[in-house]
Amino acid sequence: MRLLLSVMPLAMLLAACDGQKKDVKVTVFGSQLQMKDKARAVENTLRQGAEKNREAIESSEKPGEPEQK
Repeated sequence: MRLLLSVMPLAMLLAACDGQKKDVKVTVFGSQLQMKDKARAVENTLRQGAEKNREAIESSEKPGEPEQK
C-alpha cells in the first residue's frame, strides 16, 4: 500500500509531462523576460552615454594646465 501511495504521485507527474519543450517567451515568464531585456538595453544605453561623457571630459582637459578650483 505504501509503495502504491508513493508511486502514484510520481506516475502522475511523469504523465503530466508531454515531453515537448515550450519557448520560455510563451509561458508565464514571457513578460518578465521582456522586462529583463528592456532593462539590459537601457543599461547598455546608459553605459555608452557615460563612456562618451568620460571621453569628452578627458579630451577637454589639456595637459599642463592647472585645475580650476
